[in-house]
Amino acid sequence: CAGTMQSPINIDTPKTIFSPQLRPIQLSGYSLPASERLKLSNNGHTVVLKLPESLAITGGYAQQYRAVQLHLHWGSPSGPGSEHTVNGHRFAAEIHVVHYNTKYDSFEEAMVQPDGLAVLGAFLEVGPRENPYYQEILQHLYKIQREGKEVLVPGFNIAGLLPANLKLYFHYNGSLTTPPCYQTVKWTIFNQTMLISHYQMSMLVMSLRNDENKPLQNNYRPVRDLHGRRVLASFQTTLPSAKHLP
Repeated sequence: CAGTMQSPINIDTPKTIFSPQLRPIQLSGYSLPASERLKLSNNGHTVVLKLPESLAITGGYAQQYRAVQLHLHWGSPSGPGSEHTVNGHRFAAEIHVVHYNTKYDSFEEAMVQPDGLAVLGAFLEVGPRENPYYQEILQHLYKIQREGKEVLVPGFNIAGLLPANLKLYFHYNGSLTTPPCYQTVKWTIFNQTMLISHYQMSMLVMSLRNDENKPLQNNYRPVRDLHGRRVLASFQTTLPSAKHLP
């Protein structure tokens, strides 16, 4: 998993470049009826919710991307576990919604292409109340404690797992954060943080076990070097003297 375009990264906000061309992310088909069952599984590294191809990113990227799955990264009772960091700060957890470019026939074909994948990422922190959208996933984790277990869960509004504000985000070119670490991901990291309750965070951190039957915790990859990559921001992160993109 070597390379000069690896993920995750630390987002140093004063060094980001404001790019007015970055339009709000638009999602389509994200609200699913409860009658549509989704496969939730424990693959030994994370919890994965398989998503129907009717979910798509229809705005904010140059091309259309179709959803494949979402998964989470988290820490342990003693520390946070987001993959990306902002100004060196690690958040409690992070959600990744993985999509592939519709000009390819499948995720497998797209994942090796330079413009093949788009991942939407958001940070999670503990807040004062239960998050009903995250509960749609977290309430089932006890059924998939062991690696390889899966369960069908009712559909819900997947967009509720992401921030209400899809206008404010960071964008950079990077990689999958698990092997084979293909450098084919156009990353969007939202600026707004999602809140879940303390109890929900403990469910996320404590429920699952890995392939060695130990608690599945700290399943994040350390940050990688930027190697000169530019990190764009859809909004001005500093005073107006900020660096502009030509």
